[in-house]
Amino acid sequence: MAHIFLALYLIVVGLSVLFGLALPAWIHGLLALIAGILLLAERFGLGVRRKL
Repeated sequence: MAHIFLALYLIVVGLSVLFGLALPAWIHGLLALIAGILLLAERFGLGVRRKL
């Protein structure tokens, strides 16, 4: 899940740099914050796991 948000963040930043998209700064910040929190949670074993 964290990798999905990280990929979305990188795509948004990449498109902003390449095409000069005028996205609000809070969109970049929110995606980075979610990706960072999820990566840390997975690293320390607090990831959300699906029950089978």
